[in-house]
Amino acid sequence: MKPLLTTYLFAALFFGSGSVSATELPIVAIEQNQFTILEKHCTDCHSGTDAEAGFRVDNLSLTIDDKLSATRWQKVLNALNSGEMPPEEEPAIDKAEKANFLEHLANKMVDARRLLADQKGEITMRRLNRREYRNTLRELLGVQANVSELPGDTGTGAFDTVGSNLYMSSTQFEQYIALGRESLNEAFDRQAAAGVEKKTRFETEEITPKVAKFIEYQVDAKARAENWIKEVDKAVADPANAAAIEEIRAGPLGKHRDILYRNWKKLKGAPAPETFGFQTEEDNADKALAASRPFHLPYHRYYMEQPAIATGAYLAASSEHPSVLDNATINMLVPWGWPVGDYVVRFRIAATEHATPDRRFIEFGINPRLQQAISVHEVTGTMDEPQVIEIPLKFTRANAERANRSLYLREKGTRDDWEQATRVAREGRDENNGIGRKFALWVDWMEIERVPNVEQPPGVAALNQLPLDDKSPEPKDADLRAAFQQFAVEAFRGDEPTPAYLDQLVEIYHSYRQLGQKPSDSLKDTLAIVLASPMFLYHSEPSDPNQPRQLTDRELANRLSYFLWGSPPDRPLQDLADAGELQDRQVLDQQVTRLLNDPRADDFVDAFTYQWLGLERLDFFQVNKNHHPRFDNSTRMDACREIYETVGRLLKNDGSLNELLESDQIVINGVLANYYGIDGVHGDFYRPVTVPADSPRGGLLGMAAVHLMGSNGDTSNPIERGVWVLRKLLHDPPPPAPANVPQLARLSGKPLTTEQRLTAHQEEPQCASCHRKIDPIGFGLENFDAVGIWRTEDSYQALDDNGKPVADGKVTWTINPAGKLHKGPTFENYLQLRSVIAAQNDAFARGFTEALIQYALGRPIGFTDATLIEDVMKQGKRKDYAIRSFVRAVVHSTEFHTK
Repeated sequence: MKPLLTTYLFAALFFGSGSVSATELPIVAIEQNQFTILEKHCTDCHSGTDAEAGFRVDNLSLTIDDKLSATRWQKVLNALNSGEMPPEEEPAIDKAEKANFLEHLANKMVDARRLLADQKGEITMRRLNRREYRNTLRELLGVQANVSELPGDTGTGAFDTVGSNLYMSSTQFEQYIALGRESLNEAFDRQAAAGVEKKTRFETEEITPKVAKFIEYQVDAKARAENWIKEVDKAVADPANAAAIEEIRAGPLGKHRDILYRNWKKLKGAPAPETFGFQTEEDNADKALAASRPFHLPYHRYYMEQPAIATGAYLAASSEHPSVLDNATINMLVPWGWPVGDYVVRFRIAATEHATPDRRFIEFGINPRLQQAISVHEVTGTMDEPQVIEIPLKFTRANAERANRSLYLREKGTRDDWEQATRVAREGRDENNGIGRKFALWVDWMEIERVPNVEQPPGVAALNQLPLDDKSPEPKDADLRAAFQQFAVEAFRGDEPTPAYLDQLVEIYHSYRQLGQKPSDSLKDTLAIVLASPMFLYHSEPSDPNQPRQLTDRELANRLSYFLWGSPPDRPLQDLADAGELQDRQVLDQQVTRLLNDPRADDFVDAFTYQWLGLERLDFFQVNKNHHPRFDNSTRMDACREIYETVGRLLKNDGSLNELLESDQIVINGVLANYYGIDGVHGDFYRPVTVPADSPRGGLLGMAAVHLMGSNGDTSNPIERGVWVLRKLLHDPPPPAPANVPQLARLSGKPLTTEQRLTAHQEEPQCASCHRKIDPIGFGLENFDAVGIWRTEDSYQALDDNGKPVADGKVTWTINPAGKLHKGPTFENYLQLRSVIAAQNDAFARGFTEALIQYALGRPIGFTDATLIEDVMKQGKRKDYAIRSFVRAVVHSTEFHTK
């Protein structure tokens, strides 16, 4: 069987790649006036046939047009950046001249790399990336595949649609077989349970007797422990134990208050703690000692005094280990055997009189041990009028494990990790006379209901003529062939499989049956081969090796759908393609509008925005919650979502790109309104909110997640922020940092401001060439702390070599954001800096255009795309940078219609 499968997998057609005629390539050259620095300082040693180290400067070509010339100029850049040249015994280059030359050369090298990598419009064969593969299985089978184990799709600085990154290995074919098989398992399970209805409710007052019972246990255990301690104390007072006590006291922990109780075995007459009911696998003395001091007993009694424990449960701070008593979460286990499918979770909840603005949010998730909740919801209900919150939930085969069937509710920001949980509990005791945290949220009940399947996905509908179980009669070959044909057409996005291909599938099915497999397993294994075939995994755009060609209507439909949805074309789009109408400009415009208005366009917003704005940095580090306690995991999740929701709203309403630079509106929900200190905004949905003219919010630079990227999760980083603005907003990325950045060891341990420490970099020419552009922007954003909260003051504590604070090593300063852009205007504060950046909207639009073209065409941007970029820019500018005008311009371009 295996040879047959392998033969099929690797016998499929692979496509060549075409090219698109484009603009004439530009020339990358070093300016003569810059080259004079090398002539003055380097030619004495590096010229002629006996040049030192065999490297000649006198015959360096000013034009960088091949790998050899690029390599030689890179050596020059490296030598000057590292300080290796000129040698110490030779005259030094003037610092300002050197900085200017390094800036010029570094930028030219960036241009040269781009020139040498230019694909001249060629679009290589592209497979579905992980995101497209997941979405395609969803549209075909109605399942949500876990694609996290597949290799990543992005190269350095590239989009996940770029064909050159989407390679394929034999190992991946095996992964696709396994993923396809698992997806089919789930699709068959969903179909088998299509009409199943399930519902169960947990009345949370069931927690109350558990708390009461635990209080009884604590009181009883305390009494038993005290009695045991009295007996040990008698043994300690016995003179016969004096020598033993002296020996115990002489030990390493001899002064510990409990040392004699822990060593009770050495004391004659001391009873075992087991005789008082303390039986564990650990040190029973420790268990008895802990029972004698029930630290959380007052808090549990406080819980039992609350007015509504007979009809619901209050969410408490963490106290005991969850295995002993957990009233910090509401836990509900979905019954074993409930089928996969779509569910709805509901709970009735209210905020108490103790619910401050920060404590009116509830988290929902699966598996209480996980730090990240699925969603967070604002509680607007009161004890007199509780609210019902409803959450859609998709249960998959991955939810079969007990931990993944355990649903929970907990107060936001109380249990991201144990350190946070203990801090919250400690602060609650401090605020409530040492008893424990006051209760802010009350839950009446929690329920889950299964929603019957309404529609069959096309891949499953294609199999309707076949039995999907093992109890029905064996299907006939004609029925198998017809079902395989329909399934393959759906899987191949409208392309018909060949008769020979269908014959192979029927043969494979029978081979599995001959091996003893059940009919349903044989069917799924055969269909899994279809889902691992190149016609499913690759975008079908065969090219003419001799010349570029226009895409067919069906190929255009596929390219358009995967561009704007990240998933295959739906039936209306396929019907237009089959009718030959999609090439009509008006029809295509209508389809662009329809696709952008569809919820599936959210995939475009999320995927494109994440990669365009470089949001992957948000995944790199954790926030120091001790320093930034309000920026918990749920706030972080919603702050990141703010970026996508803002871009999505612009796309939905055809707003201007300018609004991402400066705006009097922000798109937030209740969580972020509370975090930003904005009144009158409640609820979970994101909506536009008008802010005052002097508000720091508005545009990307007012978003907490953007400033989080420009930090290490604890302190702000002006360099990271400045670089991001140059790259993403001003379309003026600095060249890569030199390999040997000088370390400013002389500043170690000194109490200096952030600006004093970073400005020292500009003393070195190899640093000044970039930092004079980066630093003014970064310092202008210093009013935002590491997690995007506005501040006017900052501080720094110097540390010694052991990481300990240096005495008198703390400095506090008032933030001064004023500055001047390199070769640009001055600004007095952040608001002026934001306006200066917003004035560069043409540069921002150009960066957006280049990113959009690269994402849409699946190839890097090159110099040969200059005409395309200008055409798209003109059309966008004509519409006041309306975001949909850029999308339409790309879709109507010759390049988008050409292979």
